[in-house]
Amino acid sequence: MTKILVVEDEAAIRNNIARLLRLEGYDTATAADGREGLAQARLLRPDILITDIGMPGLDGFALVESVRAEPELATTAILMLTALDDRASMRRGMSAGADDYLGKPFTRSELLEALDGLQKKRGRIEESIATAVRRREELLRRAFTQILGGVKADEPFGLQPPPGAVPDQVLQATVLFSDIRNFTSLAERLDSTEVAELLTEYFERTCAPVLANGGRYLKFIGDGLMAVFTAVPGQEGPPAARRAVSASLAVALATHEFRDWVLERFGARGLPPFAIGVGLHAGEVTIARLGSGEQKELTPIGDTVNTAARLEDASKELGWTVVASSAVLQAAGSGVQTGAMTSLEVRGRHGFVDVAEIVGLQPGPEDSHPGAAVLVERAADIQEALRINSEMTARAVKGALRSSLTAVKAHSFEGEGAPIRLKDYRLTRKLADGGMSQVYLAEREEDGLPAVLKVLAANGTATSENLARFIQEYALLSRIADPHVTCIYDQGFSDDLAYIAMEYFERGDLRRELRAGMDRERVLQVTLQLARALEVIHGHGIIHRDLKPENVMVRADGSVALADFGVAKSMLQQDQLALTQTRHGDVVGTPFYLSPEQAAGRAITPASDLYSLGVMLYEMLTGSRPYQAETLDLLLARHLTAPVPSLPLEFEGLQPVLDRLMAKQPADRYASAGALIADLRERPLLRTLAGPAA
Repeated sequence: MTKILVVEDEAAIRNNIARLLRLEGYDTATAADGREGLAQARLLRPDILITDIGMPGLDGFALVESVRAEPELATTAILMLTALDDRASMRRGMSAGADDYLGKPFTRSELLEALDGLQKKRGRIEESIATAVRRREELLRRAFTQILGGVKADEPFGLQPPPGAVPDQVLQATVLFSDIRNFTSLAERLDSTEVAELLTEYFERTCAPVLANGGRYLKFIGDGLMAVFTAVPGQEGPPAARRAVSASLAVALATHEFRDWVLERFGARGLPPFAIGVGLHAGEVTIARLGSGEQKELTPIGDTVNTAARLEDASKELGWTVVASSAVLQAAGSGVQTGAMTSLEVRGRHGFVDVAEIVGLQPGPEDSHPGAAVLVERAADIQEALRINSEMTARAVKGALRSSLTAVKAHSFEGEGAPIRLKDYRLTRKLADGGMSQVYLAEREEDGLPAVLKVLAANGTATSENLARFIQEYALLSRIADPHVTCIYDQGFSDDLAYIAMEYFERGDLRRELRAGMDRERVLQVTLQLARALEVIHGHGIIHRDLKPENVMVRADGSVALADFGVAKSMLQQDQLALTQTRHGDVVGTPFYLSPEQAAGRAITPASDLYSLGVMLYEMLTGSRPYQAETLDLLLARHLTAPVPSLPLEFEGLQPVLDRLMAKQPADRYASAGALIADLRERPLLRTLAGPAA
């Protein structure tokens, strides 16, 4: 319902207007003078303000100016009422910020027509803004889709001027362009709300030093920030290029401090390191007016803007944080500290650009003034712009990932045609299709490393839990680097699709080898390697909870690696992501390998994994599982009460090991996986094994 505030000092007129509007279905409030009207406007934030001009104290003109000075009331439409019938008062009202004018006396139809016009105008403005946001979001989505598909985007998120751009002025300026490195990899591991939260927090921190150094025309372009530094007429101080250098170093510092926030907020999510690149270039910049009607905005365009963006893009390969052209160095004056220097061939330009790494700025006399002009009057606009950009970018990158994963799922892999790509991987064939998930063989393009890509569709409660496990698996394993724990290379998820890229095991899982039969030496080798894997993950506070042959992968050299941490549980509070919390009494794991405490739904500990390893040890030695039953309840009961089975005589030397691993009480098992390793290596039957287990 449209909310209208009527400000009129004559009670009869005020009450009549309010009564008429309420009969028409408007939510109406009133105020008897300008001061009360301003207070009510701040409190109610009306869609439309109707105000008289001639009022005691704060008159209508002053009220309109006060309302227009409030950022929160920027979209409130204003209709002025007056008995004055002269053009001067009309011009004064419109200049103060009024949207329309209605002379007294007026009829009911005239008032309603005026309100209808204001609402239509407001609707056109909102639709114009929404259309611009949709166009920018679609542009970002296409750009992110190109990046996810391994294709270099033609332009960095559309920096070329669109048709209809009207040049407003041409300036000599320095352009700063900054961008978050590996943003798509980072965004894939957060949901849309979290991506928007991260971008908003980041931009708030990095805009401050840009503004403090006199940056103007700030633009948020996806995960990038652009600002223009120009000479300020009538103001002494450092040249624009020097202020841009100062701002770039301050942005780098703000980013360094921002990493602490990222670690605190998302430390358990396995995010790639947060880093940025900054490009600086000086030259001619055109300030163009884009848009139509009342929604024109000033946007910097031209070769200098594009070159700054190209230099930022080159910072990734150079390994520099701040890359500045020689034009910036010449204009910045003395004291700019540089590192390496080189020449770059910039796409879209003829010839090379000489560039240097900026590492510091030695203050000089020109830097002693009390700071560059801080554009505080635009603070609210900037806050709103970065909020819109952050939410839009989050939707765009998630939409791009969803499009890419949908294309992967729909690909037939039959016949000729361009190979399908996802990020840095070229998919070669489908390995398996499990309904909710598909598994593909892929090749990492930079080094030809074979990998497995698993794509999950997460619709509905059950598959949403699987998506949560996808996220958890990467979060838990991203901190572990051990030859006996499977390696996960990358992960990403949209709202309903996810992928994970992991190590490829050509020989498959241990079940295949177990069916063929395993000799004693091989069993002990695998047991030691799995004990080592458990020692490592337990040291990181992780309990696997589902140890079984299908979750043990075999490499070409015969070494094994523990895999599938989808139901693993972290013992560390900060890793409990509220994604896969297990309720007391839940049974998690595969029944044949469950520990007694898992079977009973009691609390688990690292000793629970040792019990499962004991079950596997028995199965590897004998070819059969220690407990069999016709029903699940009977099987769980045997884990709880049945004695530890005896090994054949040929393996009786390992019976004490099995007894401790499969003890019913966790306290009676080995104190740790390391203790198991030490015990096995002390036993005479292991002394014939060549080389260490790890």
